[in-house]
Amino acid sequence: MRYEDFKTAWNEALRESRLPSIGGVDGGEETLDLRSMDRTYQVYVEPLGGQHQQPFHVTAKLWWRWDAALTARMRTTEEDLLTELLGREGNHEIETARPWLRVDIALCASAPYGKPLPMPTKATWAQWVREAMGRLERIEPVIPEENVREADDGRLEILGWRGEPEIKVICGADGELKLESVELSAWQAIELPKQWDDSEKEPGEDPERQLREMFARVRSALHAWMEVMDHLL
Repeated sequence: MRYEDFKTAWNEALRESRLPSIGGVDGGEETLDLRSMDRTYQVYVEPLGGQHQQPFHVTAKLWWRWDAALTARMRTTEEDLLTELLGREGNHEIETARPWLRVDIALCASAPYGKPLPMPTKATWAQWVREAMGRLERIEPVIPEENVREADDGRLEILGWRGEPEIKVICGADGELKLESVELSAWQAIELPKQWDDSEKEPGEDPERQLREMFARVRSALHAWMEVMDHLL
């Protein structure tokens, strides 16, 4: 699976989710790093059904980086890759791990531009975090339930992660701190298929199902994120 194939699968999963995308479904922002040749793709989406938690504006940013090493690997087969790296002898017994891509997710609720909001009290913030995290852990999780698994060698593999809510604060000319935005960061691993010369070897599952399920979780979590903002004011 090459970069263009993954981007097509990504846009199709986004389209099926019906999440409003800022700039349209195909309006993702692509960046090519001319030094490393890594490519980054990011998109912003809004809650399904529109904004209804004024004064906050709620969005989710999703992005991923397709590095040069992954590009090189996906342009050939696993057998040819091992030959290029290790030579022709002794590489047939080596078992390669499935390639994967990290998708970062950030749920954000921003105050109106130029109009920061009063800071919540310590008690209000602590109570809100408990409520928001309780909902995003048990009811509308933003990452898969199976986010850790044991590898064949016994080590643990992290498949997803979610942080804690963070506030972006600005300090006015009068020295008063005000709330500009609240953000929750997470990421999920999307596994990609291998490419083999040997047709009898299993390449692994294509990422379409993983992407559809990810966008479904983002859709539910983004709606929950918008609703819990009412309790922060």
